[in-house]
Amino acid sequence: MALHLLGQLGCLYAAWASHALAADTALVPLQLQDSLRIKLTTPWGFVDPNTATAEDRAQAQVLIPGGSLIHDTDAFEKVLTKLPNGQLLQWPFTGVDMLNLTAIPKKFAICDVHQGGVAIPEYVMGAILTWNVRLPQTDAAFRQCTWHDRRNSCSGLAMHREARGQTLGIIGYGTIGQAVVQRAVAFGMRAVAVTYPLPKEKPAELAWIGGDSQLPRLMKESDFVVVAVPLNHATRGLVSAKVIQSMKPTGVLINIARGPIVDEAGLYEALRSKRIEGAILDVWWNDFAFFSNTSSTWPSKYNFSQLQNVWMTPHMSSNTAEAHDEALGQMAANLDALARGEPLQNVVRKGENSARSTMKLVV
Repeated sequence: MALHLLGQLGCLYAAWASHALAADTALVPLQLQDSLRIKLTTPWGFVDPNTATAEDRAQAQVLIPGGSLIHDTDAFEKVLTKLPNGQLLQWPFTGVDMLNLTAIPKKFAICDVHQGGVAIPEYVMGAILTWNVRLPQTDAAFRQCTWHDRRNSCSGLAMHREARGQTLGIIGYGTIGQAVVQRAVAFGMRAVAVTYPLPKEKPAELAWIGGDSQLPRLMKESDFVVVAVPLNHATRGLVSAKVIQSMKPTGVLINIARGPIVDEAGLYEALRSKRIEGAILDVWWNDFAFFSNTSSTWPSKYNFSQLQNVWMTPHMSSNTAEAHDEALGQMAANLDALARGEPLQNVVRKGENSARSTMKLVV
């Protein structure tokens, strides 16, 4: 009898230990799994959302959506409703404007990643310096007047500009805006900003900082204006056609945030008529349409490619190996935190009734 009881206890202990040591389950795109796994310090089992079975979905506490789900709203929302134990929606990007937050079950905490704090400011400063030096134009002209015609027909040297003494205007003084100013001030630029909410004291690196009512003043003073606010109901159309008209004729608009923050028609007309000197655009009104392999949708309904005073890139200002690695690290940290019952990072929305973690907003 004693041996029988010991045997039963041994089986119960083995079952308990197996359950206790079993890895939690996260639905993670296949292409991210290996890179994410090596950054974890807690055991997690990964299943690709595209191949997940009903049992996998029943066990999953976390969803990290991949491209196929991100661009298929209906499929994405259906997956969320099939995760009865879901606790965390880990968004693999910074902006969450693509998410319909009201359609995501309230039990999910929603977190994003903030991986562009170096890559995007370096993109902005590289754009400013290159615009001032006119490097692409000078290179093209020099090629044309020398080897191209097998003779030298170069005209006089064109002067370029220095960043020192120029004014940089930042719309949105958050992580990206502050990092841009840090670099700009090192080059001797003067920096001003509008933001919300206003800090209690003016940051020492800024000449002034104000609310949205000061946006026309910022546009009038700035040689370069950087749009660095998230897209939401308050910022959509914030840089209106009227605000764009406030820019100085030599002003250049740089948008690394979201296209719809800037009035599409107003910017195009200001550039076409050369009311302002130029624009450097990394984001678009139909963002990522250029990856859809269709000819029906342009990045904008206006053909910006015909304008010589626009430089264009395909939403790649944060696309560096270092930024990608940082994003993986932040996602792994949240999986570890969830497994340990610790606060999550970069919380966009807290989850309700979490059995595993006390969700706190940490920015």
